[in-house]
Amino acid sequence: MTIAIEDPLRDARRAVRAGRFRDAWEALSRQPAEVRRSAEWHLLAAMARWRLGDFQPSRVAALQARDAYRAQGDIDGEMRAENVAAAGAFAMGELDEAEAGFSRALSLAERLGDDLMLARCANNLGNVAFYRGQHRRAQAFYRLAQALFERVGMRHGVAETWINLGIVSRELNRVEESREAAERALEIAEQIPSPRLSAQALIMRGEALALSGDTALGRTQVLKGLETARAEEDPLAEIEGLRILGELERRAGNRTAAQELLDRALALAEKLGHTWSLAEVEGARGDLLAELGRREEALAAWARSAGAYERIGAGKRAARMRELARGRSP
Repeated sequence: MTIAIEDPLRDARRAVRAGRFRDAWEALSRQPAEVRRSAEWHLLAAMARWRLGDFQPSRVAALQARDAYRAQGDIDGEMRAENVAAAGAFAMGELDEAEAGFSRALSLAERLGDDLMLARCANNLGNVAFYRGQHRRAQAFYRLAQALFERVGMRHGVAETWINLGIVSRELNRVEESREAAERALEIAEQIPSPRLSAQALIMRGEALALSGDTALGRTQVLKGLETARAEEDPLAEIEGLRILGELERRAGNRTAAQELLDRALALAEKLGHTWSLAEVEGARGDLLAELGRREEALAAWARSAGAYERIGAGKRAARMRELARGRSP
């Protein structure tokens, strides 16, 4: 004889694991007050809301989960919540706090011998290093994370690290390496399947193709990725897709279309309060406004970009924008 035990968080847990974050949040929102006070409810809520772009509520929920797990003596739960809380700080541009949180989660993962969490923390620390312009350090963290993800058979994580390595390559003007990384990520994402990762990889591959001279195909790839990002409610990928399309239209001389795309990207970045995205989009807007002969507006956009980069400790990028904002070439 078996006894059925009610698990009120089962559907939300499954939705998070499947990457259906809107479904997860809706399932969590339906729970009664006593369930909503549990540590796991707060952790699942933090994970779902981060993916939906609700970074501040995600961080608050993750910290509540962390404190509850810590009070219970649940090191595994504390570790997972610490990592999500740090991700919230990272998204809002608080890099020192994010790095400290990821490092604490990493220490707990080492204590527990949890290779999967070690991989996630290494990947996240790579993101912090990238924002700070520490490209070699970022690459080292991403490669460590990739090896650990491969060891535990976490293909989703492997694809994420390919995307991150591709972003570093793009920053270093290694366009072919960026395209190859995007293709590796896309291959895995389509096999899993993971539409969210496919969208990110398509956007990256499209940009690399366009920078290599195949503008038409590159634009088509970015548009496809942007459409998928919207369908999957991935606002960060949507902002990136809009920004890249705006840059491509600017280079093609289609400045009206470029301005519309970049203005849409800016509105979404402001809504999210995502500091890195704000900095990237304002920098691109400054370039466009300068070409349109709207010098004062361009200088203001570059200054806002510099300020956003400074808030997250991206000193090299901030300095480049400050030079532009002063009316000098960087």
